[in-house]
Amino acid sequence: MEKIKQVSIRLVKERPLLSEEQLISPEKVAMVVGDYIRDLDREALCVINFNSKLQPINFNLVSIGAVDTTIATPREILKSAILSNAANMMVLHNHPSNILEPSKEDIRTTSKLVEICNLVGIPLLDHIIVGPEKGRYFSLRNKKLVNFSKSKVYSDKLEFLNFKTDKDIRIAEEVKTR
Repeated sequence: MEKIKQVSIRLVKERPLLSEEQLISPEKVAMVVGDYIRDLDREALCVINFNSKLQPINFNLVSIGAVDTTIATPREILKSAILSNAANMMVLHNHPSNILEPSKEDIRTTSKLVEICNLVGIPLLDHIIVGPEKGRYFSLRNKKLVNFSKSKVYSDKLEFLNFKTDKDIRIAEEVKTR
């Protein structure tokens, strides 16, 4: 009789990124998580996982590539989101060249990733590109280069956020609870 091995999959927590900032805008994401990969001499891709209240759960460094490219399949990108039981996620990568405009491949991959994430039920909120210069970033969502609102579930969850101020979020939450 052949033995079938049983495996267990667990999320292993590492040291946290320390920040007092809530990640409610592309600018804040670029400042907090972007600082983690901003100065790398090669491209790196991170995933930030969010709970159903759009609060960050964790982040995962998915891939470190070459000076002008990094490779990550949807499987690697989604792995930490699934293990974290994330309700939403965001992708962030750096451009060591400090040219923040996305490549055609960045746009094409993000568009496919939006569809895959919606299919899995973990909507992609944004794809942000940072460079070595602090404070500079490029949000594919803000520039409307990719249609991030392909599913009703996604647009409903972001209806009250849409990268607004803390006051706007509180007002929207109060309206939803009435």
